Amino acid sequence: MIVNIVVEGRSDEGAAEKVVQYAGHSVGRVIDKRGKTKLDPDVAKYNQASRHGAWVLFRDTDGVCPVELRRHLLDGIHELSAQFRLRLAHSMTEAWLLADATSFSRYFQVPVATIVRDPETLPHAKREVLRLCSNSRSREIRSAMVSSDGDVGPLYVARINEYARDHWNVDEALQSSPSLRRAVDALRTIGPSEP
Repeated sequence: MIVNIVVEGRSDEGAAEKVVQYAGHSVGRVIDKRGKTKLDPDVAKYNQASRHGAWVLFRDTDGVCPVELRRHLLDGIHELSAQFRLRLAHSMTEAWLLADATSFSRYFQVPVATIVRDPETLPHAKREVLRLCSNSRSREIRSAMVSSDGDVGPLYVARINEYARDHWNVDEALQSSPSLRRAVDALRTIGPSEP
């Protein structure tokens, strides 16, 4: 099935595409909402649009209880389409990427022993990615991923998406990321269009 994707930001695109493909679907449109404040008000709109084609919205929990956040985001929607899914990455998509410690270590050239084994416990997974990359053995990775002030570097989006699309092993990540496992399971159950 062709599944259209909505993400919070460009750095989430690679992981979202990989998860959709891993769940057995083809990727259709990919829409970057440029922030949760622009994504959240449109949840009902995409549920409605999914009556004509499958849509999945990926959003970070940012440390908020996923159950409460989901309830808040779906408030006012009386019926969810069989082709609509809202998937929450806890605490951020970067936690899903860190959950495959072996591939992350290899790609970003950081010691595997420095990567947390339970990334969903991190309050801010993106900061952890930046911390790890700032200590990479590769000067190229350090300069691409982390700016001089410790924020995202000039090639953060390109590198994180390349890692997600071409190097991240979802099978491995599922072992350490319950929210990723729930996302994959939910995507596998996307149903046919409604009459």
